[in-house]
Amino acid sequence: MIVAIDVTTLRGHISGVGYYTARIVEHLAQSVGQDVSELLLLSNGRVERALPPSARLVQGFRFPVRSVWMQFLLPLLLRKLRPDLVHYTNYLAPAVSSGAYVVSIHDMSLTRTPEHHTLKKRLLTASLVPTVARGARLVLTPSRSTARDVVEDLHLPEDRVVSIPYAAAEMFRPVTGRPTPARLDAPYFLFVGTIEPRKNLVRLIDAFAAFARETPGVNLVLAGQRGWKCEDIYARAAQPDVADRTIILDYVSEDSLPSLYSHALACVYPSLFEGFGFPVVEAMACGAPVLTSNTTSLGEIGEGAALLVDPLDAAAISAGLRMLACSRELREDLREKGLIRAASFSWAETGRKTLAAYRRAIAG
Repeated sequence: MIVAIDVTTLRGHISGVGYYTARIVEHLAQSVGQDVSELLLLSNGRVERALPPSARLVQGFRFPVRSVWMQFLLPLLLRKLRPDLVHYTNYLAPAVSSGAYVVSIHDMSLTRTPEHHTLKKRLLTASLVPTVARGARLVLTPSRSTARDVVEDLHLPEDRVVSIPYAAAEMFRPVTGRPTPARLDAPYFLFVGTIEPRKNLVRLIDAFAAFARETPGVNLVLAGQRGWKCEDIYARAAQPDVADRTIILDYVSEDSLPSLYSHALACVYPSLFEGFGFPVVEAMACGAPVLTSNTTSLGEIGEGAALLVDPLDAAAISAGLRMLACSRELREDLREKGLIRAASFSWAETGRKTLAAYRRAIAG
C-alpha cells in the first residue's frame, strides 16, 4: 500500500504531536518494501528534522500558511499522488476529501476545556474537527480516555475509534555519571512541557510555595517553550516567595531531557487535561518518580505507578511534593513501578497497531 503522512508538525521546535509524528514515520519507514510499498511525507514547507531515507518528502504544492495549504493545495497534490491512504497526524484534514484517510485526535480539550485555547483555534479547528472525524475511515487516539471523549463529543461509533498508546523514545532511560547543569546542583522537582494555562502551572507554583516554606533546599524547574497566555505563570514564578527557588529553562531539546529527568527528585505534571502526557512516560522511563493528575488520560497512564493528585487542589499537590521530598522509600517504590510501567509502552507496538489500522481503513 502507498501511504501518505502529514508531517507539518515536524517544522521548528517540535513538541508532543511532532514527536508522535516523527516516531510513526520512523517505524513505518522500516516497513517500506514490505507492508508499505511507498511512504510519502506531506508538508507545506521545508522540514529541518532528518527523515528516514526510505520515505519520500513530497516537494510540490507548498504554501507558508498551513490551513490554506491543507484545504486548497493538498487535495490537488493528493489527486496527483493517488495514495491508498492518508494519515493526518494533527486533528485536521481537507474538509473535502475523496480518498481514504485516518486522522489522529490526540485529545478533546477543544470541547472539554475550550478556555485553554485561542479564539482562532476554537473557531477554526473546533468547527472542522467533527467534519474531519466523520469523513475518516478511522480515528486514532492515544488513550482509552481520549477514545471515550471522541465517541461522546463527536458522536462516532465506538468501532471507528481506535486507541493506540504512544511511548517514550529509546533515548529515555536512566542516565548516571553525567552531571546536571550547574544551575541544577540542588535537588529539584521537574516540570516538562509548554508553559501555558492548561498545564496548571500557577497552581503548581502556589503548591510549591507552600511546600518551600516548610522544606528548604529543594527547587522547582520548569522546562518548556513559552505558550499561549503564559504571562501569569512567569509573573507568579517571579514572586518573592518562590523566585529564588524557581528555575525556568525555556525549551529543552529532546536529547537533553533524559539527564534532566534522571537527576530530578521527581517529575511533577499536574496538567488539567491531556490525551496522553509524554512527560509522564518519559520520566518513568528515566527512573524519575512521578506526581501527576488523577484525571483524564494521566490517571489512566499513571495508575499504580505514579503519585496521583487532584489537579484542582493546590494543597493536595503540595502534600504530594512533601511526601516525595521526605520519603526515599516512596521515591524508590515509584521509580521501580514507573520503569515497569514505561516498559509496557513501545513505539514498535504503536507502529504495528498503526499499520493494522491502515489495513483495516483501506479495507473499508
